[in-house]
Amino acid sequence: MQNTALLSKLVSRLSLGICIVDQNYNILFCNDFFTDRLGILHQDAALPNLLELFPHEARFLKKKINSVFVLNNASFSYWEHRPHLFQFRSSRPITGEETLMFQNVEFFPLDVDAQQVNTVCMVVQDVTELASYYQAEKALSQQLEQEHVGLMELNKKLEAAQNQLLQSEKMAAIGQLAAGVAHEINNPVGFVSSNLQSLQDYNTKLFKLVQFYQKLFAKVNQPGYQALERDMLKRQQFAFISTDLPELLQESIDGLERVAAIVKNLKAFSHVDSSEWQYANIIDGLENTLKIAANQIKYKAEVHRLYQPNLPELYCQPMQLNQVFLNLLVNAAQAIEDKGDIYIEVAATESAITIAIKDTGVGIEKKHLQKIFEPFFTTKPVGTGTGLGLSLSYSILQKHKANLSVESEPGEGSCFTITLPKLDPEQLSELLASNW
Repeated sequence: MQNTALLSKLVSRLSLGICIVDQNYNILFCNDFFTDRLGILHQDAALPNLLELFPHEARFLKKKINSVFVLNNASFSYWEHRPHLFQFRSSRPITGEETLMFQNVEFFPLDVDAQQVNTVCMVVQDVTELASYYQAEKALSQQLEQEHVGLMELNKKLEAAQNQLLQSEKMAAIGQLAAGVAHEINNPVGFVSSNLQSLQDYNTKLFKLVQFYQKLFAKVNQPGYQALERDMLKRQQFAFISTDLPELLQESIDGLERVAAIVKNLKAFSHVDSSEWQYANIIDGLENTLKIAANQIKYKAEVHRLYQPNLPELYCQPMQLNQVFLNLLVNAAQAIEDKGDIYIEVAATESAITIAIKDTGVGIEKKHLQKIFEPFFTTKPVGTGTGLGLSLSYSILQKHKANLSVESEPGEGSCFTITLPKLDPEQLSELLASNW
């Protein structure tokens, strides 16, 4: 009898919650762990129905208890899946802070008669401290993971910035080289052009002299000399030469003028001074770029221009913007598989200048639209693209406080629109300084 009383006291004062229910979910017994937290008075008082005590968890409790009655096997509820099955409070041992109790609950058959379960016992273990430690470790792990992801993103941005800087340095070096080559070509082109002009003048004078002699022979009544003249003119194909030579000279002069125009455009496109901020004409930059890219465009597309007249000059870095135009125009030409069209529209408002470059190429898939400005992203075959063109263009336009947007439909082509704000040197300097 004494042992039974001791056992009863032990069960009542355990730091585990013990609750016994019958098949109708009526509470037959619960220790102090339960009664203290539920406000139930003495054990002799009538105990309520478990499902009525915990209506919000009634469905889950009923399912767990029924599985024990039917299967005669234990069932469990862990705090990771259902942290607060019973809405009990828990007090931290050191801080005294009260929080909802995290619980592990075991349901097991207690009174079994001929394989028939009559009662089910629930044992509730307070694992708040353990759960708190686990959650703190999990939060720390997630924080470290986020910091790791942030560092990886930062490394990617640094790598992209480094590659864009290298690309810019390469373009500057190419520009200096091109300017030097253009200067060297310009000298021989100049004197060859001058010589051809002189040769054309001499040719005109020589033909006039020959025509004068022909008229003299016609007036001299000497059939023998006239026959020799006709024979010589025929043998030397003078009739053909007299018509072909002026045409050859004119074609050569026209060709040299084209070479001179290409050299001029090359110098304008790659001029080192143009990397500095200055007022420049956007249309002149586009036209120079079109001439530089003519070899890549002329076999693929016809260029249609729609320029608003009397456009104001823009304070910008002309060489850098020319690089953006070149990237967009070459991309447009490469997007056209056979033969198509490229439309260039330039317009101005009170606050900005917009340049729209549209092609009738293959278009861009929607899943790629968000990635096209990322460094090294390209849809071109391996070996035909670095994936830096649009990324570098985007970076250049950011320095101009400009916006670059794209609209595209697969099979219908793409349209890239640049919006360059009209800013004077003071406004631009203030914006760049504020971002720095």
